[in-house]
Amino acid sequence: MGWASAGRIFDPIAKTMAELNAPDDMKIKVLGDLIAALQEGDWDTEHESLDLFAGDPAIVEAFRRNNVILGCRSRSPGGEWCELERGHSNSFHKDWKGHQWPKEHSGG
Repeated sequence: MGWASAGRIFDPIAKTMAELNAPDDMKIKVLGDLIAALQEGDWDTEHESLDLFAGDPAIVEAFRRNNVILGCRSRSPGGEWCELERGHSNSFHKDWKGHQWPKEHSGG
């Protein structure tokens, strides 16, 4: 079973680090280690937390280093989610497997 409550642990810590203007390298290291520990506990809502901090490049990098990347919420005809960091463009969506589909055929 997933650990949906992990966001209640991660989000306030990330918010405080952002409010205190913690250096980027500190955010990447501390939050990256926290993300890894929460994932070991089967954190299954990390994308929701990533979405909250998508405007902070250091926090995005901490997630990226733990294999959680930004997505655009579009689904391919085969059901895979588009991932912005995997090659998403103005004309096409792209998933983690490398499949592309035109934006007019997106399911989300």
